[in-house]
Formats: sequence, structure tokens, C-alpha cells
Amino acid sequence: MKCFVRFYFAVVIIATMSSGLLGCGKSNSSGGGSRQASGTEKAAQENALAEIKKRWVKQSEGWITTRDSGSSFAPIRFLRQCRELIVEGVRENDLSEADRMNGFEWAGEIRFKETPCREAGDQGLLLDGLAGTSIFRQRDRWTQWVDFTPEPLKIQKVKGQWQIPQDT
Repeated sequence: MKCFVRFYFAVVIIATMSSGLLGCGKSNSSGGGSRQASGTEKAAQENALAEIKKRWVKQSEGWITTRDSGSSFAPIRFLRQCRELIVEGVRENDLSEADRMNGFEWAGEIRFKETPCREAGDQGLLLDGLAGTSIFRQRDRWTQWVDFTPEPLKIQKVKGQWQIPQDT
């Protein structure tokens, strides 16, 4: 299985470097009939999608990334594939006076639409158990596809620089 994961990791890296990435298929709407995104919200969305393109590779069946869970002593490595990564909306967080004094200009999160997802790699619970099923990854094969809403991506602008303080 280690060879399988290493092979796919190498394929992901090579595909990223050689072919470039295609668009994520984004939407500026945040749900039915709501207001248009502000300029700052659009910038947050663009920066979030740029970060996704650094860590995910577009393939024929969807977007693939490598993931690690467990500990450094017993890492669990696997691939995660989502059919699409489409922005559903941007939510801005309220900033306190202290936040502004610390240089925060904007903070919020990018929400994604539900999409089919699957995983392959070391044994473990599919989608960290967040898909509402008890499906386990098995070595050397993809799990079945399940509908899943990717976790929101937190993003902030501090002293003029966009930051994404979590793994995507």
C-alpha cells in the first residue's frame, strides 16, 4: 500500500507541475436569492481557490489531494477525491476592536457545495466519519462515492496579506 500511496502522490505532483490546474468552477452566489459578494469577499474567494489549486490536482474524475491523519509516530496517509470543488458562498466574521488593533482587516470562511467524494490509502474511516456513514478505507482500492460537503475553508486578511490558517 505504501507504494500505491507514493505512486499516487508522485502522480499528483507531476500532474500539477506539468499540466497546470484548471478552474475550480466557482460561483459568486451564497445561496438562493442572496446578495452579491463584496469586493473583499471576492478577493477572499479568489485567494482560497488559489490555495486549493496548490494542494489539489484536477483529474478526469475530480480533484485529488493527499491527506495525513494520525500522529507523526503512526501516520495514516491516504488520497481524497472530490468530484467538484464549487464555492457555495463566503461568510464574513465580525471583527472586534482588538482584532483590528492586531492587524486583522477581514476574516471569514469559504463554504463549498455538496459533492461526491471517495478515498484510497491506509485503513481508516471514510472522510474522518463526517459523511454520516461507517465506511472504512481498504488498502489498494477506492471506497465507494458518498455525498459530502467539504469543510469550510477559514481565511483571513492580516496587515494586507491573505492567510489560510489550516490544511486544505
